[in-house]
This record gives sequence, structure tokens and C-alpha cells, in this order.
Amino acid sequence: MNTIIARYKNSFAVLKKRPIMLWGLSLMNVLLIALASFLCPTLPIVSIPIALTLEASMEMLYLSGLRGKEVKSEDLFTGFSNFKRVAGGMAWKELWVFIWALIPIVGFVFAIIKSYEYRFTAYILMTRPEISATEAIKESQRMTKGIKGKMFWNDVLIFVAYFIAALVIGLFAAIPYIGILFAIVLFIMSLVFFAFIPIFLGLIRADYYQDATNITSVTAE
Repeated sequence: MNTIIARYKNSFAVLKKRPIMLWGLSLMNVLLIALASFLCPTLPIVSIPIALTLEASMEMLYLSGLRGKEVKSEDLFTGFSNFKRVAGGMAWKELWVFIWALIPIVGFVFAIIKSYEYRFTAYILMTRPEISATEAIKESQRMTKGIKGKMFWNDVLIFVAYFIAALVIGLFAAIPYIGILFAIVLFIMSLVFFAFIPIFLGLIRADYYQDATNITSVTAE
């Protein structure tokens, strides 16, 4: 099992190879989801399945990038080749996260935990046709057993590191005269961080899934 630092290195190595391509595809995915919501604002029964299928397709794109495969714009629509299954399974996942969130007082905590348990749902829906759409979240729960905490800290630590760096640079930015230089550095750093963090975290999620898949294969043998 890779360490958190090792996963950061793996994801950064992939991102460094094709930053513009991955950023462009990520941005295109966001725009397509926004477009679906804009064109069908009064028909969530149409816009939500489309958005969820685009989300699943993007997850697979990250997995392909992590595996060293060429990524292209057509990959954003991979999930539509099996639209009913992918959209249904993703909607089932989101429904259960929402249900857990409804628990009084502690619902928010349970929703976070379940979101990590169901994190592999998109990959399972896209790559394992033998598992039904509604059973995909159960398979994801099985595969994420024992690694939910690691995935959580993988996500949290990178934001903690950013905010610490931003705080330190922000303090220097308050220095008269030379502070403007640090303010510019802080602005550029924040711009780059928020532009690429969705991709970076997507590659980390893919890395966890690939690792879990390899462990499952070894256990099966």
C-alpha cells in the first residue's frame, strides 16, 4: 500500500506530463455539467443524470491518465455508452449519501464517511458490468474498507499545506513596500492551486482505486 506522500508523487508525476490537457478536459467537464444544468433548469430528471454521467466519465479519464494512457476529449463522454447503468448507479450513490445526511445532528459526519465508502462507485460502474448499478456502492464499501481514513487525510492534508503556506506568505505580504511581491506570489499560488487541485485529487482517487483493484486481484488468486 502506497503512503500518502507516494500517492502525491504519483499524481503529480501524471499531472506534470500533461497539465494543460488535463486542465482543459477538467474545465470542459465543468462547463458541460453547467451547460446541462442551464439548458434543463426545470427538468432535473434530465440534467442530473447527464451531470452524474459526465462526473463518472471524468473519473475514468483520471484513471486512464494514471495508467499512462492517452487522454482525449472523447473520454468525457465514455459513460454515455452505458448511460442508463452509469447514471442510475451514480444517482443511487448520491441518494444514499443524502439519506445519511438527513440523520439529526451527526448526519453531516455520516454523509462524509459514506461519500468515502462510495468513492469507487464510478469506476465499478464503468469497468465491472457483472455488478449491478445498485450493488456498485456495496462493492465500493468492500473495496474501501480500511482505507477510508487514509483517503480522507490525503484530501485534507493538501488543503492544510496550502492554507499554512498562504498564511505565511500573507504575513509577508503585510510588510510595507516589499509586501506587494509576496501578494503577487500568493495570488499566483492560489490561482494555480485552485485550478489544478480538482485534477490532482482526481488522480489520487484513481490511484487508490487502482491499488485496491490490484489487492483484490491478488486476494482472488
